[in-house]
Amino acid sequence: MTACPECGAAELRCEAQFHKFLALEYSDAAYGAVHHLNVAAYMLQHSSKLTAEGWLVERDLLKRILVVGASPSEVRRKIASDVDSGRRAFTIRSNDGRPLFDRPAWSSTILNVRYDGPQNYCSDITDWARATLVDSEQVRLEKHET
Repeated sequence: MTACPECGAAELRCEAQFHKFLALEYSDAAYGAVHHLNVAAYMLQHSSKLTAEGWLVERDLLKRILVVGASPSEVRRKIASDVDSGRRAFTIRSNDGRPLFDRPAWSSTILNVRYDGPQNYCSDITDWARATLVDSEQVRLEKHET
């Protein structure tokens, strides 16, 4: 059994699960209520998809929603100009596909999320996002944090 080198999920099923969840969120609004948490948690755990600046934007999004208590729409409004592709001075998506750091011990992965109903799904996505945020606080991006 091969584990994902970035999140540690077993059998390299994390990306397939992520795409399955995206389809579920787009087809059913009850599942889509936690879309932003799903995307941010997945991207934080798969840093090869992001630049350092993009990774920090995703972590900040989780903080604003889970710690500050802002709604996803409030967060989108507040950061819109900062992340607008025509205005920002950085890129969010990585072009080289290399992880930004050695994999930390993520305490939860996307494979811990149940999708047998919107209530379980939303609860599990929120728990996973919270765990990811806590775990991500241990990550230091050398060029951007001290």
